[in-house]
Amino acid sequence: MDYPALIDDGEDGAYGVAFPDIPGVAAMGRTIEEVLRNTEDVLMDYAIETELDGDELARPSRPDAVETPPGSRLVTVTLARREVQVS
Repeated sequence: MDYPALIDDGEDGAYGVAFPDIPGVAAMGRTIEEVLRNTEDVLMDYAIETELDGDELARPSRPDAVETPPGSRLVTVTLARREVQVS
C-alpha cells in the first residue's frame, strides 16, 4: 500500500512529515533523505501496532485527492511488510 505523506518544507535541518490518512503519525529529520527513512519506519511501526491491537489499517487516499498546502510537498510512502514475531 502506498500512503500519501506531506513533507513540511521547513528550514534545512528541520523537516517534518505527516500522513493525512493517519492522524498522529509523523516523522522528523534533518535532511529530506533522513525524514523519508524515518517516515518509512513510523509507517511500519503504525502498521505493526495497529495489527497487534486487532484493528484495521487506514485506507490510503489517492494522491490526487490530497490537498497540498503551500510550503509542503506531497510524496507517497510504500508500506513495506516485514515478518513480525510475537513472543
